[in-house]
Amino acid sequence: MPDSQSLKPYQTIQKAGESEIVISKSCFLGYCVSVSNEQQAQEALAQIRKKHYDARHCCYAVRLHEGGIARSSDDGEPSGTAGAPILGVLSGAGVENVLCAVVRYFGGVLLGTGGLVRAYGKAASEALAKAGTVQIRVCVRLRVTVSYSSYNLLEPMLRQKGYPCETAFTDQVALTLLLPAEEGEALIAAITEKTDGSAQIVMLDQSLEEYRPTN
Repeated sequence: MPDSQSLKPYQTIQKAGESEIVISKSCFLGYCVSVSNEQQAQEALAQIRKKHYDARHCCYAVRLHEGGIARSSDDGEPSGTAGAPILGVLSGAGVENVLCAVVRYFGGVLLGTGGLVRAYGKAASEALAKAGTVQIRVCVRLRVTVSYSSYNLLEPMLRQKGYPCETAFTDQVALTLLLPAEEGEALIAAITEKTDGSAQIVMLDQSLEEYRPTN
């Protein structure tokens, strides 16, 4: 089981997001894609490039949670005018495990370095806004086994707290609860108190999860 100290919460995107802006006849298409490692990032980038094989530039930035990896590419644009502003958008929003690529179809009008920085940054920012963000938290899963009478005492409290729960009814009631790691000790203490110590409580695992309360 991973040590909770080795697991670090982070923020990422909820879904894929796209944008399209036109500046001085150049079209900038932004894509934000969820990735978890470098291989996935390269595969996603390859798909975008294949889709826009006729575009002049496909600039990108990627931030990965594991290893704290962050890199970018100007893909033929003047140095620092494309990849850096895209990466700046991701870093500024604090999102990781994300690839953001911006495809440019050149419209024949030079934008200058400042114009390129603004255009690539705006396309990336709008794609990220469409993707939305979500917190990935360190969570624990608890298996709680109780009698039916104890379950009747616990159920209102658990419902109020909104912990995602799977329930199995046999001769006893088995609850599998997902909750933020920092709330684990308090919940165990509350369950123990309400059931006079009769509840069987086992910690199944710790992991990084998109935690969504049910209430």
